[in-house]
Amino acid sequence: MEKIRPPQDLKRNILLGIAKEEFRRAKVYFTVAATVLPVSLVAMFLSGRYLLNSFYESGFYDYLSLLFSGDSIVLSYWEELMYSLVETMPIVGTIVFLIASSFFIWSGANTLTNLRRFALTAN
Repeated sequence: MEKIRPPQDLKRNILLGIAKEEFRRAKVYFTVAATVLPVSLVAMFLSGRYLLNSFYESGFYDYLSLLFSGDSIVLSYWEELMYSLVETMPIVGTIVFLIASSFFIWSGANTLTNLRRFALTAN
C-alpha cells in the first residue's frame, strides 16, 4: 500500500484556522460583553436607587439605626430586633441589585480579557 503524505503546509493551515476561530470568538464575546457592560451599569444604578428607597420605606433603616444607637434596651431585646430587621429587609431589591452587580462584574472581566486578546493578536 502507498502511504499518503499530507501537504507540507497542513500544520500551518490548521494552526492558522484555529487562530482565526479564536479571534472571531473573542470578537463576538467582546461585542456581547461590551454591550452588557453599560446596560448592567445602568441597571445597577437604578436597582441601587430602588434598594435605598426600599430600605427607607420598609422601616429597615429605622431598625438598623436603633441597633447602633447604643441604648441598653437594645441589648435586652436583641432577638426581637434581629427578627424585625430580617422581616423588614427588602429582599427583592437586594436580589435585583446583586444580579445587576454580578452582570457588571462578569461583563467587565470578559471585556478586559478579550481586549487583552485583541492586543496580543494585533502584535
